[in-house]
Amino acid sequence: MMKVSIYDVAHLAGVSISTVSRVLNRSGYVSKKTEKKVIDAMNKLNFVPNVVAQNLANSETKLIGLYFSMPLDSTRSLYSTYLLEFINGVNSVLVQHGFHLLLINETNEADRILANQTPPQYYAFIKQKRIDGLILGSAPIACSSLFELLTMQLPVVYIGEKLFDQAGMNVYARYKQYHREILDYFYERNHRRIAVLTAETAPIKPVIREFEAEHSGDDLIVKHFTYAGDLKSYLELIGTVFSQQGDKPTALLLDDISKAQQTINFLNNLGLDVPNDVSLITIEHSKNDGNQCVPAVTSVYVPVYRMAVEAATLLFAYFQGNQAANREVIVNPTIIERNSVKTLTL
Repeated sequence: MMKVSIYDVAHLAGVSISTVSRVLNRSGYVSKKTEKKVIDAMNKLNFVPNVVAQNLANSETKLIGLYFSMPLDSTRSLYSTYLLEFINGVNSVLVQHGFHLLLINETNEADRILANQTPPQYYAFIKQKRIDGLILGSAPIACSSLFELLTMQLPVVYIGEKLFDQAGMNVYARYKQYHREILDYFYERNHRRIAVLTAETAPIKPVIREFEAEHSGDDLIVKHFTYAGDLKSYLELIGTVFSQQGDKPTALLLDDISKAQQTINFLNNLGLDVPNDVSLITIEHSKNDGNQCVPAVTSVYVPVYRMAVEAATLLFAYFQGNQAANREVIVNPTIIERNSVKTLTL
């Protein structure tokens, strides 16, 4: 079957191509009689308008770019729930506005982006107007390309702490604060030997330094470990952390809830019980995931779906002229107490 074009519609209706275009785009004057002739011709020919072409003609793509600074790799289990929750949250807002989602993958190395040797992939998309707006779904790399977009007040919203006082729209879930709250939670329950396991190093370092400084002289030891994505190396790290002599941790902060049950099982194999020998707190991005563990794990619930909705809502408010290009929305995570933390007797 041959593809029906706008030319076929114009010929059958006995009108010009520009008239058919005005009917399709609802732009310019077309009499009711002529409009009916065009619509009847489209129905008779089963003509389906090319939405992409229409949007381009209107200088609009109806696409919102979504970019994550971490690789979109299923082996990075820390981010699997985060990604799904975030994508669903953004999409729920886009659907209401008749927009579509475009995932933008990163192929450049983070070090090269940070050193301003190459721009991140999203830069060309927004600069060349291949998308109408951009959401950076995780804390972005603070590079010159990003600052340029924010300074130009382009439609960009990012997740994470505010980077630029003068401009930029962002949604922040208080990363430093909730990690500090976990350390305080352990301390208030008399834990003085704390292990912190995270997939990334930089964000948590200042939190630990500040915590140690405030409790100097209290015989406090906080050790930070960075783990790789694969389970084997992670479990080897756990074995190293809890097989050491002397200052064995009594509390563990783990930033990946998908590893929580495997951690509990591995500790059991070492003869250690959660919470009697080791207290455990983790981070969950989908509420009540901690209840799936045995025992149920105390966690900080970071409402990723809500963060995504806030980011997309902020973007459309900017489109509609209801929002200046300089606003931070704060989302507050909460600690959900379950059965994985024990109060020690000093």
